[in-house]
Amino acid sequence: MDQQRSRIQEDLRGLIAGEVRCDDVFVQLYASDASIYQVAPLGVVLPRSTDDVVACVQYAAENCIPIHPRGSGSGLAGECLGPGLVIDFSKHLRRILHTGPDTVRVQPGLVHERLNHHLRKFDRHFGPDPTMSNVTTIGGVISVDSGGSHWLKYGSARQHVVSLQVVLADGSVMELGKEPTPLPAETDDPPQKRELLGRLSELLNRERKLIEKYKPKTLVNTCGYQLGDVLIDGHLDAAKLLAGSEGTLAVITEATLATQPLPKHRAVALLFFDQLDKAARGALILVKYGLSACDLMDRRHLSLARETDSRYLSIIPAAAEAMLLVEIEGDEALEVRDRLRKAVDRVRGKRRLAFESSLAFDAEEIDLCWNLALKVVPTLYRLKGSTRPLPFVEDLAVPPKSLPRFLIRLQNVLKLHQVTASLFSHAGHGQIHLRPFLDLGDSQDLRRIQKLADDVYEAVWEVGGTISGEHGDGLSRTSFVPRQYGPLYNVFHEVKRIFDPLNSLNPGKIVGGDHELLNRHLRPVAMPAQTLHPETPESIDLNLEGSKLERIEPEELKPEDRKPKVIERQDPES
Repeated sequence: MDQQRSRIQEDLRGLIAGEVRCDDVFVQLYASDASIYQVAPLGVVLPRSTDDVVACVQYAAENCIPIHPRGSGSGLAGECLGPGLVIDFSKHLRRILHTGPDTVRVQPGLVHERLNHHLRKFDRHFGPDPTMSNVTTIGGVISVDSGGSHWLKYGSARQHVVSLQVVLADGSVMELGKEPTPLPAETDDPPQKRELLGRLSELLNRERKLIEKYKPKTLVNTCGYQLGDVLIDGHLDAAKLLAGSEGTLAVITEATLATQPLPKHRAVALLFFDQLDKAARGALILVKYGLSACDLMDRRHLSLARETDSRYLSIIPAAAEAMLLVEIEGDEALEVRDRLRKAVDRVRGKRRLAFESSLAFDAEEIDLCWNLALKVVPTLYRLKGSTRPLPFVEDLAVPPKSLPRFLIRLQNVLKLHQVTASLFSHAGHGQIHLRPFLDLGDSQDLRRIQKLADDVYEAVWEVGGTISGEHGDGLSRTSFVPRQYGPLYNVFHEVKRIFDPLNSLNPGKIVGGDHELLNRHLRPVAMPAQTLHPETPESIDLNLEGSKLERIEPEELKPEDRKPKVIERQDPES
């Protein structure tokens, strides 16, 4: 441990009741997350209380040390990485503080899945559902405004945040939610809160036209600060602004969230297509039937599912190029089933877009279908070879009506750069998770990263899309934020100055001056790898053909697991 880290560790241990670790091994554990980046912090603080967070933030401000709030480290854009002090909430600040009829008060380190396990006792849940629910913390969900597969019904986190207790950059504690503006004179709010909300209100009023002009045409967006619905009808909802701000404006220490009733009945359909764009066209039709979810998977995911779990052999046709997983929820079982059958018939029987479909109605069958997304997607990282599915342009969103033609354009961009990619999409609301297969140990691939991002994002902006739909900007996308928003980017800087004038809270994210941030801080590769590049662009698409990867072998299955699960298969209309 160097002298600076030793001094910081000694100082902070005398100020807080929680743990402070600045030793080399511990610091290295927090140098990376689920992204492609690695940045070693000065130290790690594991606070036991809000007072600990206040003391840490004040100490950091006095010593000009950046603060980086962190949940479980499941972020894909490097949102929680930085060279300062990491505050990890997941060890101690993970309690459920209060449960009301339709709200719950929690600490930021609480894991999303544990919150919903608790709420099920009351026949309720927190609707937004990130894929890694078993590790993702509520603080992380709020900080990147996570949505998930069920966005069509529940939206994203910011729509369910009632209020937040936060620590500001100077160490002051404040409760922020929906408040009248200006604040009534008779309230007990401190002068600092009045000043902050007053300055923010003035800014949003002044720049209202600019905010509206540069709003993406998408249904989802987490690029930059979301300003459009923060000031409405004489009320300022600062909690909505903080949701999706990636810890750059304030540090969340408690959150009051709205909860929703659990669905009484649900049903799932799998629809199979011979082209990706047909699946996207099918999604546009299906959402009109009131779906709660509509996810698209490409042939790479489907092939891996068939190879790794024999139960999918009888469900997924070998000829499928794409699949839509659609879900409908409701209060009456018969109504849910009837609506799902009508939706499937419309896409398969009448429009002839899908060539095969399967329906699932009981809980076990439905869980098997959802495991395609929850368990098969992570197997991409177990493919052998030097290339990996890299998450750096993995969070695109376009207007849903543009999705079919955009997928064709996207394939052409990938062919131009001679890159293979995997694609998973929340097609119902136009969200695309794209992961190109590249080798961080190959200099040619490192040069491809910037050029590929440039061309993919240009294609996104041409249709009024956004470069980030639910994963935030982080290290991956911050350098592109000015290009998406133009003059509105200067307003983001003003928002940052109002909350964090010293730029000490997670600096360099959302607003920052590093134009080469995408390729900076890349996680080092131990040994340079020999990468096999396809010879012709024509050999590359979003499917398995053209890939130079070795497939993993199927897992060993017990004899009883080898029997395929029977899911009702729907015959097309004559």
